[in-house]
Amino acid sequence: MSEIRQQATVRVTGTLLLRSGLHIGAGKDSVEIGGIDNPVIKHPLTGEPYIPGSSVKGKLRFLLEWAFGKIRADGHAWGYSEDYQTVAEDDPILRIFGNALKQWKGGPTRLMLRDCPLREKDRMRYRETPDRFFEEKTEVLIDRIAGKAHGKVGPRQTERVPAGIGFDFEMLFRLYDTGDGGARDRACLNWALLGLALLEQDALGGSGSRGYGRIEFQDLNLLVAERDPLKLDNRFRGHRFDPVTPPAIVDADHILGVPV
Repeated sequence: MSEIRQQATVRVTGTLLLRSGLHIGAGKDSVEIGGIDNPVIKHPLTGEPYIPGSSVKGKLRFLLEWAFGKIRADGHAWGYSEDYQTVAEDDPILRIFGNALKQWKGGPTRLMLRDCPLREKDRMRYRETPDRFFEEKTEVLIDRIAGKAHGKVGPRQTERVPAGIGFDFEMLFRLYDTGDGGARDRACLNWALLGLALLEQDALGGSGSRGYGRIEFQDLNLLVAERDPLKLDNRFRGHRFDPVTPPAIVDADHILGVPV
C-alpha cells in the first residue's frame, strides 16, 4: 500500500430519538427487596441515563457485517484473527470499525462514536422528577399448558428509558488517502451512513425482538471543516444495500471542494 495520508475528518451530529422503551443494562451486583431486576446504565455522578458509544458502534458493526456477508462461523467479529480470514486492506468492515489483525496495513480505525447524553430538554425533565423519569416493564414466563404465568418463576421488572426521550448523537469519521485519492474511505463513509438506516430498521440495546429499542435519527448534519453543513435528512434512508458500490450520500465535492 502507498503512504497513508489523512485527508479529512467529518462529524455527524443530531438526535437519537427513542420510539420505544430502551434498555441498555448496567449489571447488578446485589439484589434488593422490591428493587429493579434489570436497571439501565446511568452516569455515576448525575444518575442520568446515557447511551454508550460502544453500544451504538457494536450494533452498527453487527448489522454491517451481516449486510456485507462477513459473518464468521465461529461467532467472532470479522477481523478477530488471521487464522480464519485473509487480510484485505480495502475491506470496508476492517477499515470502518478497526480490527485485531497483526498483518493489517490499512490504517487506523475510521469510525468513532461518542457516548450519547440526554438532550437538554430531557435532562431538565430528569432533574425535575428523577423518581418518575424511568418506566418499569414487568415480564413473566408463561406456562405453555396452563396458558398463564408460570407459578415457579416470578415476574421480573426491567427498567427502561421511555419512548419520546432523545439523546445527543455524534459520530466522527476519519478519511485517509491510501493511494486512491481517498475514494475507498469515502465509500466506507457512505456505507457507515447506510448503517444508521439499518439501525433504525432493527433495534438498539436488549430485547429488541420484544419491542424494545426502536430508534430514529433526527436533524442529522454532516460537518466538514470550512464547508457548509450538509443536512442528511432522508439522504441515508431508502437505499438498497449494495456491498460493491454504495450510493453517493456524501460525494467528494462536499469533502474536497472549494472551501466556503
